[in-house]
Amino acid sequence: MPGSVFLLAAALASAAPSSAGPAPSSRSIEATYVATVAEVPAGLERLEVWIPLPSGTPNQRIEILEVDSPYTASVRREGGHGNSYLHLTANEPRPGALEVRVRFEAERREILRAASRRAGRREGAQDLRKYLEADRFVTLSPRVRRLARQVTYGHRAPEAKARAIYDYVVNTMTYDKTAPGWGQGDTERACDVQKGNCTDFHSLFISLARAEGIPARFVIGFPLGKEAEGTIPGYHCWAEFHLPARGWLPVDTSDASKSSDPRRRSYLFGNLDPDRIQFTVGRDLRLDPPPCAEPLNYFIYPHAEGDGKVLSPVAIRLEYRDRASKKALAAIRNSKFEIRNLLRAGW
Repeated sequence: MPGSVFLLAAALASAAPSSAGPAPSSRSIEATYVATVAEVPAGLERLEVWIPLPSGTPNQRIEILEVDSPYTASVRREGGHGNSYLHLTANEPRPGALEVRVRFEAERREILRAASRRAGRREGAQDLRKYLEADRFVTLSPRVRRLARQVTYGHRAPEAKARAIYDYVVNTMTYDKTAPGWGQGDTERACDVQKGNCTDFHSLFISLARAEGIPARFVIGFPLGKEAEGTIPGYHCWAEFHLPARGWLPVDTSDASKSSDPRRRSYLFGNLDPDRIQFTVGRDLRLDPPPCAEPLNYFIYPHAEGDGKVLSPVAIRLEYRDRASKKALAAIRNSKFEIRNLLRAGW
């Protein structure tokens, strides 16, 4: 089947990197974020639900296609970090489970440290200041400041300090979701038990970076499997730190800790694969209209309140399938054109 071989070869050739160096890889998906409130009690007068939306960034294009909700929803933007979300309201809501589905298309581009430059709007001193301050669980206690000085001893450049902190977290923390208290992103607990999930790993990284005067922030979303389609039952998070000459650079300490490959561990400092979708940034988030509860520790789950009381449990999942990239589609179209020409010529 010469035509089939030619089609594959043309597609591969068109995706090859240029001689200028490797181009960032990318991934295009169609996905549905499913948010569930397990039980809306009978007899409620008013229900409110806040649901996070995926973010558009310099490395991620998002197009919301459809929101499937039994109640009226409006799109709001959180002021502290620019996160977008849905706000649902209902008077005398139906009792039982509530499910809201947000269908979207996303194109995620790999972040390469070697090619990083300032992207998007410039961050002013005022914008960066909040990423140097403590959050409720991302602390800057005397113990954290002492540890930061010890970990970064002998380093003066911010990037070198960030790398020392990254190496410390990767080599010290253990990925573990059995010890009580995991998942809150509590820096003090991370210092005590040196265990936790991605939330705990990156809270420790952010605290240590901020203690050394390096702006750092929390990013949360979903991982994507290597398969062309699937369902992801839980979130994944990572962190970013800011350098004046480069802007925001990513780190994924928890993924790095799971790998025994030194190349993978090195890659996840300043680089980030496209196998993930970003939803929100920041901790201690204040939404509008504000929930009756305290600010949200982080925002990837729906937050629901009935008559001013928090409703739980809630659950999330991401259903996704890969889409052909524009480059791949163009390669296929060009290949078909070439095949038609060859067939007409009697090949």
